[in-house]
Amino acid sequence: MRLKRCAALVAAALIGVAPSAPAHATGGPSRDASLRAQIQNLVNADGIPGVVAVTSRDGRLVRTAAGLADIPSRRTMRPGDRFRIASITKTFVAAVVLQLVAEHKLALDQPIAGLLPEPVQHADQITVRELLDHTSGLFDYSNDPRFDSGADYTPAQLIALSAEHSPYFAPGTGFYYSSTNYIALGEIVHHVTGHTTQDEVRTRLIRALHLNATTFPTTTTIAPRQAHGYVFAAPLPPRSDPALDATTRTSAGAAGAAAAMVSTGDDVNRFLGALLGGRLVPAHLLTKMKRPTPGADAFFAAAGIPGIGYGLGLMSASTPCGTAYGSMGDIDGYTSTVMQLGHRRAALLMNTNSLQPSLRGKTLSIAEQQLCPAD
Repeated sequence: MRLKRCAALVAAALIGVAPSAPAHATGGPSRDASLRAQIQNLVNADGIPGVVAVTSRDGRLVRTAAGLADIPSRRTMRPGDRFRIASITKTFVAAVVLQLVAEHKLALDQPIAGLLPEPVQHADQITVRELLDHTSGLFDYSNDPRFDSGADYTPAQLIALSAEHSPYFAPGTGFYYSSTNYIALGEIVHHVTGHTTQDEVRTRLIRALHLNATTFPTTTTIAPRQAHGYVFAAPLPPRSDPALDATTRTSAGAAGAAAAMVSTGDDVNRFLGALLGGRLVPAHLLTKMKRPTPGADAFFAAAGIPGIGYGLGLMSASTPCGTAYGSMGDIDGYTSTVMQLGHRRAALLMNTNSLQPSLRGKTLSIAEQQLCPAD
């Protein structure tokens, strides 16, 4: 949820547990065997508890899994297992907001004053667009030293926590990845539609796209076939510390419209394909989603992940074969990434967020190999 969490690309790690069961995959030959081997190596050599990879290359779907979904019971990871997808939630919420813009119920350059029940600093100057692209300057509530990720907050309480701090900058004059922006957007969706953000996401996206394994919980529960998430005292590799089960360490209330969703590799793959395929928002708004926000690339580079941009709830990543678009999430115990370039998509989900920079780079390389055409 914090920058160091949600901005992390594809990442991995594992526990003090023996290398686990073989990878499972469905799909044809070509690079499938290489993908299976790479995923299994993340478990065997790098110590990741479990990994799911779902790729779509020119219309052909490949689903692969390796490692363990639950260490104590030694339950094998399966391609259809669920994960907390953290800030990929933001892209779902952004799609709903842009649908409301297309329906003329909101405007991108509309000030948010009067759209929120809670007081927000500079609400008469902050626009809907500036919440979407993190240029509002609003303090990230998760950076408050009193913030307890396990507590059951309401959106109003999270916004109030943010409001006790000075903004990072005047609206529209900088970039700072702040989850407060999306908590506020969730409240705006509620104000405009009369329904919770969770209900709007369920109706407009989850049900419409038949994302049957995706949920937007408001209470902290473990979904059926959800992989347990693990954290370590030190980043991986190497694996030298015991695993701590962090599956429910961040409450659904603390994550809210910024990071609370649960999904699978199949579903996030399908959602991104629908979004970038123009099925969810009009073409002119999709173009705005993709447009890079000034300062975002420098912000992410300073955080140790160069080549990353941010538009309206949609991330971009520079690859050797072009610019990919998608979303990434990082929350206690989980890391998830889904990206698309042309007609190729790759989703990688892992049940840890304890990662060395070298391992982040390694997992990003795996995703790039799936997005870029073979030589």
